[in-house]
Parts: sequence; structure tokens; C-alpha cells
Amino acid sequence: MLLAGCSLDSGQKAVVSLPTGHYEGPISYQGTELLTVLDLRESKPGQLEADLHFPEIEALDFAATNLSYTEPQLRFEEPAQPGGIQITAIREGDFLRGVFTLDSVRADFVWVRRGQPEPRPYQEKQLPAQPALHSPPLTVLVPNDTATQHAAVALFADAAHQAAATARASQLARQGFVTTVVPVNPVAELPDSATLRTAATVLLALRRAPTTDTTKIGLWATGDAAAAVIPAATLVKPQAAFVVLENVPVASVEQAKPFQGLTRQRVPVLGLYAAADTSLNVKESTRRLRNALGFRRNTLIQTFPKADANFRVPGGLTEEGKWNWPRPVSGYVKAIQEWRK
Repeated sequence: MLLAGCSLDSGQKAVVSLPTGHYEGPISYQGTELLTVLDLRESKPGQLEADLHFPEIEALDFAATNLSYTEPQLRFEEPAQPGGIQITAIREGDFLRGVFTLDSVRADFVWVRRGQPEPRPYQEKQLPAQPALHSPPLTVLVPNDTATQHAAVALFADAAHQAAATARASQLARQGFVTTVVPVNPVAELPDSATLRTAATVLLALRRAPTTDTTKIGLWATGDAAAAVIPAATLVKPQAAFVVLENVPVASVEQAKPFQGLTRQRVPVLGLYAAADTSLNVKESTRRLRNALGFRRNTLIQTFPKADANFRVPGGLTEEGKWNWPRPVSGYVKAIQEWRK
């Protein structure tokens, strides 16, 4: 999984000091302020990485992608589907002056440098290809905490959901998971043996990732990719400890079949659906998925009203004329945390 990074050309490296630091300041829109914190680090010589934090809405925090710095301009964006957060700023000494964009929201800001950047709560590690398993090389996020073992999850996504999976992997790593994102090509017919084999080998390879608890390795699938990779959860031994399905279309009896094996093997399943995601029929998909999985104690399927495909509620004006910032839908993060217990 590729996270934020930008490189300067050789000519710039000799003359430009990077704008590293811990920056703070509000973003104001329609009379409502949102406190913002930016940590800019030099991850490698001449290469920046950035994390944007929102202390009042922590679930909006993200590791930036498409980051570039050409003196004095800084640009980066959120790894999410179209309409995500975009930042463009000009460096002016210890200040960053710029524009925050999210959907139709466009707000000016001034952030001031307040010292050195805070470290990222996880490290990016490379897990080499393992010929004995026929597994591909993996980029793994490992939490920076004192725990000696962590639950791990492989997130499988097609191109349309790749950015969302990348953002989710970062979010989960902040919560103490070892994570990796695995691209999945569109599947014309099921079963697809090549995709299934890759999914199974990735679950096996994760056992060798640093600090992974080998009894708590799960599979997370989003969108159309889910049907092709889900059978891998029960093919590996020991089988996957859990499965999370996010906005997975299940429009027919045939599409439901790959999920029935999870019930037979008693794999815990969490199904998450955003009611306003127009890429699928949410009502029909949740009904068919419930029928396929049965009504077991360790299975939960939850739909979040008004949530878009990113599990956010769009911003807007209240009846009193006060601006509400876009925010993660209420209960989404809690649903994941509570289900894990």
C-alpha cells in the first residue's frame, strides 16, 4: 500500500529546506471553525509524508497521498473516493496559508508551525514475496505501540475502492491492527481460481508480518471484489478469525452463494452498508446477505442511514443557520470496535 510521499528533483534538494513540522490552526466555513493539526515529516532524504488530524472529529484523520512540494507550494489529498479532502498551501516562513476543499466546501486557512512533527502511530514495512507460498510482496502497516502481538487484516479491493481501502487500512492501523491492502482485478466469472489463490496466500503470508497474532488474522473485502476472495477465509488453515464486508453488492441468489461457506464454518462476519451509496442496491444486498449468513450470534449486518460510500454524512446548514462539518456517520467506528470484543 503506497502512502504519502513526495520527492524533490536533484536541483531542488540542494537549495530547498522542507517545511517539516507540527502545524496547528482552524479552518473556518460559514461561521463554524474546525481545529486542524498537520504533521509534516521527512520520511527519507528529500521525501515528505503528512498526517492531517482533526481533534474534534478524530475519525476524519488521514495519512495524505499524492503529496508534492515545489517551493513554496504544498499539495496533498485524502486517499478516498472522489470528493475527498484536498489541501493546497503556500509556505510563508513558519506559516502555511492555503485552501481546504471537501466536496463543495472551500475554506481558507492559516496554520502556524508549533515545533517538531509528532511520529506516526504505525510503521510501514515491506514483506517480501514468499515463493514457497506463491504470495506477492506486501506493504504492511505495523502499529507503533507497546503490544507484542496485534490482530491483522488483509483488505481486498478493486480499482474503484482502492483509495477507500488504503484510508481504511491507515485507520485500522491507528486502532492497533496490522494491515495490508491487496489489489483485486475485476472478475468476469466466479469462481476465479487465480484471485482466490492470491487471497489465500496473502492470509498465510500475513502470519510472518511483524507482531502479528497468528490466531487473529482476518479478511476485509469491499465492493465487487468480495465474492471472489471470501472463500479464501475458510480455505486456509487455521481459517480466518473474522470477515468484514463493506458495501458488498449481493443482487441475486448466485451472488450470495460465496458467503454461505462462512456460515458453515462459523466464521464471524461484520457487514457494513452505507445507505446513500448509489453504486448498489443496499436494501436488497443486506436482505440477501442476511439470508446467506443466517442469524448467528457472531454475525452483524448494519446499515448506516444518510451515509455516503465513504461512510460520511455530508455537511450542511442546520435550521439555525449553523454549519455542520462533514463527519463519519455516527456509530460506524464504534460498530467495528464493539464487534471485535
